[in-house]
Amino acid sequence: MEIERILVAARGTGVDQVAVELACKISRKSKAKIYLVYVIEVNRSLPVDAIIKSDMESAEKVLMEAEEYAQENDYEVETEIIQARDVGPAIIEVARQRNVDMIIMGMSYKKRFGSFTMGNAVPHVLKEAPCRVLICREPKS
Repeated sequence: MEIERILVAARGTGVDQVAVELACKISRKSKAKIYLVYVIEVNRSLPVDAIIKSDMESAEKVLMEAEEYAQENDYEVETEIIQARDVGPAIIEVARQRNVDMIIMGMSYKKRFGSFTMGNAVPHVLKEAPCRVLICREPKS
């Protein structure tokens, strides 16, 4: 299994660091390029290119921390902040543009109406991804 390009989709959760660690470990052998993307989901009541300062600051902080971790472990990552209406389709678009071999996504353990839910982005990526997908879920609390 040759992996040359890995896309890590960060969401600002505690599991982001684990996703970056996994990407670094996977890329160790093949020296794969790691792309780290943070998608800001823009409310439909706003223009998609609206600058939401608090979201932008959060995204920059998450990407900076992940980039620092990667650099400390001798990996170079390329970071990008994207604004989109929906996270899942945005991740798929980046994966296709970058021609990645693997997408790594972290996800929180969430319940909705008493049942575990994966939200919308993870199922969309699992269904539409043009490559392998690795999901890293945080532990059930």
